[in-house]
Amino acid sequence: MKSGQIFGKHKLSDGEQRVFSTDEFLIGVKREKEGWYLSHTGHEKNQLIQPDLSAGDYFQTGKSNSLLIVPALPIKPLVFKGNFIHVAPGQKFSFFLKVPLTIQVFYSKNQPANLLKEIPVSRFSDTWFGDPYSGEPAFLLGSEFFRVAEEASLSLFDALCPVNIFNNSPGVLKVERLIIRVENMTLYNKSGRIVTSLLAIEYKGKEIISSASYHFSKVHHGEKEEVIAKPRSWASKNLLKINFHFIKNILQS
Repeated sequence: MKSGQIFGKHKLSDGEQRVFSTDEFLIGVKREKEGWYLSHTGHEKNQLIQPDLSAGDYFQTGKSNSLLIVPALPIKPLVFKGNFIHVAPGQKFSFFLKVPLTIQVFYSKNQPANLLKEIPVSRFSDTWFGDPYSGEPAFLLGSEFFRVAEEASLSLFDALCPVNIFNNSPGVLKVERLIIRVENMTLYNKSGRIVTSLLAIEYKGKEIISSASYHFSKVHHGEKEEVIAKPRSWASKNLLKINFHFIKNILQS
């Protein structure tokens, strides 16, 4: 199927129902007078099971007949296991990751208050990033990476994530566990592919905080910026730094 058949705005009249079919799952929706029935199913014994709308969730939303289905990044950060990547001092290394997306369903407008349901396309394994006291929960992304973007075989529900690492330390950097804070990432459309913000990291050594930024890049996103989805987090960079140092000071004291 084409992504346009599920992503975008859909209008349903009172009593109308529709099923959106993909290779991974089915989403069924039914418009009621002032609300929606919404149900989804996945694979069972390699077959897709038709969703039962009468057993689905009901959402009272008012008179709007519009439904929006959009791609989004996972709700928790992702941990990439880069055990096979080593970066010498003063060197930069660029690579790409394949990030499974989730599906968000909104009524009327794409805004947080109008979110009806969030549907993960893939099942992630839970993991923990950092030490037991100051770490954080995350999803495990795995260890697969690509040197060239074209090597990554993407489904309609995958995003390409470009990563640049600069080793600004005196020793060799072995990328063991790298956290991808997808809540800070934008989704862009580039020639029909979904591409995340560029993650640029400057590694300064084990005893020094490394800097990371998530931003638009003409190299990876094209000359024209075409945004599909904005970041989940609206915190400013300064606010993120303040929160980080506040936690650090508490632990040190």
